[in-house]
Amino acid sequence: MHDLAGKGPIIQTMMTQTWELLTEEQKKKVAVMRMDKAIKFLEMKISDMEKMSEIKKEVIANIQKVKEMLKQ
Repeated sequence: MHDLAGKGPIIQTMMTQTWELLTEEQKKKVAVMRMDKAIKFLEMKISDMEKMSEIKKEVIANIQKVKEMLKQ
């Protein structure tokens, strides 16, 4: 794989040139693909947050159990 360090402007230029070659219909399809990618990323983040929330609930329940054990 080629090292792309420092090649950001070149890649950006290539992407801009490629974008200009697309038809309006193709640009719409690319936009939809980018939105799908963003949605999937957000869904993953939400899933991760939900998992952390469940873990925190379990930890709180365990702390409460220990607290009750200490009272006895």
